[in-house]
Amino acid sequence: MRPGEGGGGASRRLLGVLAGSTLLQWLGGFAIAPILPLYLADHDVSVAGVGVVMSAFFLGALLSQYVAGWLAGLHGHRPVLLAGLATYAAGCAGLFVTEGVLASSALRVLQGAGAGAFEVATLTAVAVTVAPSARGRAFSAVYTGQLLGVTLGPVLGGFAGVEHMRELFLAGGAAAVLASIPVLWMLPSAGGSRGVAGTAALASTTGDRTGPVRASTEGLAAEGLAAEGMITPAAGSGRPGRPGPGRPGVTWLLTPGVVGLLLCGASGGFAAGVYETCWSLLMRREGVSVELTGLTFTLFGLPYLLFAWPAGQLADRLDRRALIVVAALLRSVALVSYPMLHSLSIIIVVGCLEAVVLAVINPAEQSLLAQEGAASGATGRAQGLFATVRTATTVLAALVSGAIFAVDHRLPFVLAGLLVVVVSLSLPVLWRDLVGSARPAQAADCS
Repeated sequence: MRPGEGGGGASRRLLGVLAGSTLLQWLGGFAIAPILPLYLADHDVSVAGVGVVMSAFFLGALLSQYVAGWLAGLHGHRPVLLAGLATYAAGCAGLFVTEGVLASSALRVLQGAGAGAFEVATLTAVAVTVAPSARGRAFSAVYTGQLLGVTLGPVLGGFAGVEHMRELFLAGGAAAVLASIPVLWMLPSAGGSRGVAGTAALASTTGDRTGPVRASTEGLAAEGLAAEGMITPAAGSGRPGRPGPGRPGVTWLLTPGVVGLLLCGASGGFAAGVYETCWSLLMRREGVSVELTGLTFTLFGLPYLLFAWPAGQLADRLDRRALIVVAALLRSVALVSYPMLHSLSIIIVVGCLEAVVLAVINPAEQSLLAQEGAASGATGRAQGLFATVRTATTVLAALVSGAIFAVDHRLPFVLAGLLVVVVSLSLPVLWRDLVGSARPAQAADCS
């Protein structure tokens, strides 16, 4: 059953707003990002200065993501979505009127903070308003919006060119403002614990057999979730979801399930950072032109877009733990193989296969994260912590992988692949008490 069936279009409207707003924000952002280094170089900014300005975006995201998750849990996702988009738009407007490394870096921090807050609030909104049996497809819809922006944004930026960079700054800000309109007009304003009843009603319209999702960030009992089939009795007793000793109302977030997901985010973020720094260097080493290097990014995006919805369905119907482990191990093979391959055609084929695997990993990870965050009564904080860990490891890998590449061009990719393998092999132990399926009672219902 599709999200929203059986009880009106509230869930479809939510996903439409979130996916559409995500597309607009990422479209504007990725129209700017690929050619911003060229613009800075044309304005006599040194190579080191370009690196500072570009990395400032990730610093802003690091500073905002956990806080955004906490605020989304406290006040609801709508105000955080709007604040994130407004902050990003303000950064774009500032870049239009200022120049220089210091000013540009500060404004890139502002952009990153806004974009990071918006992403965390978007994923939190899906986690607390979509029933467990439909979350895989819902998260796939959001990731599809992101990838469309990544795919189409650089094309629009390329058409505009470096000579129209200031207009692109305005266009990026305008896209963020435009993205805020459906959020402002079409999403309910109830937030935090006040929105529990409405959230439960929305979740009940999505065809979930495990019971409604409760959005309250305080007092969400793990025992109740176990009764609804969202976690096992073993996971619902003891540490997960219970207040700490002498600290009533404070829940323990770092359960084994969440720790496993954070390790997934760290390994995935490290791989992303290696790609950020080393992919173009690897392509140049293989004699691939700049145009064909750009084509590899586009050809990576297309299979992801085509497979995103089926991958979401897999995450809703199969054991998400098994999907993540198997898909991650397959991805590690792709990571390690790239520097060993010397044919662009084979590299593109492997990249397309990796895109399909990644389309499976993302909704499965987010669905489990939503489940475990809810079990701890801290969905927003769980989303913020996951995003922060992923961004931090992306930045770390982007900073160190260039130097590692200079020593041996194979080493960054091999290290990223090995990290994914190590994390994948630890997951069966960490997740042994989790229920990986969205509908653990389905067989009984059908009998």
